[in-house]
Amino acid sequence: MEDIKQKVLNEMRKPELFINKVVDYVEKNVDDAFGIACRKNLSLNEWQPDSSFGDQLNQKTVLLTVRMFDLWETAIVDVLNEHLYKKFKVNVKPSHDSIGDLEIIFPDGKKEKWEVKTTQGKDSFTGATHSASKCDNYILISYNINKEMKLKKNSDNKGFVTEIAVFVWDNMKMAKWQGKPSENSSWTTLKFPSKIINVKPEIVVVGTLEPKVKWCKIVRQKLVN
Repeated sequence: MEDIKQKVLNEMRKPELFINKVVDYVEKNVDDAFGIACRKNLSLNEWQPDSSFGDQLNQKTVLLTVRMFDLWETAIVDVLNEHLYKKFKVNVKPSHDSIGDLEIIFPDGKKEKWEVKTTQGKDSFTGATHSASKCDNYILISYNINKEMKLKKNSDNKGFVTEIAVFVWDNMKMAKWQGKPSENSSWTTLKFPSKIINVKPEIVVVGTLEPKVKWCKIVRQKLVN
């Protein structure tokens, strides 16, 4: 079991899976997230102008990120499921409980949960304290998109994703979630401690982490289209 788990983890850390297949999946299915813009052949900036958000422009980033999350998650599940089943007869399925977003099912029936986090923000990922402590395995994607590109329905929309960084972080004992829990829930932020580069360099799949005094800066890889 440990042997196949490590082999699966090694496959999940192949950059080409994300740079080629996951990004390609997202770009070919942009209309799942932005159907109106695709149908009307609008760019995101035409569909949701900056001026309509006033002094709360960060809410636009939140809106776009939330709309794209299901698309990223579905892309990861479908790509990993196809790849890992061909390699090891391992299945990957979506999971919608409080523990994780996807479930890896090994040939012996044992299961492993993974959480997916995506962001367009700088150097950190956001979660909720009531969920951040429940999963030890994370697929983290930091990305940028072309908001000026006119989107099309039933098109590959190649070039929509312009930059990406990917981290496959298993057994997150060094994770630093910052945020205080309340009676219900509260937001918390995940940052990469500077020493992670020396302790678990293997978590960096695409892009790089630049150690600063306490935390790392996330450097996304620019995609060539």
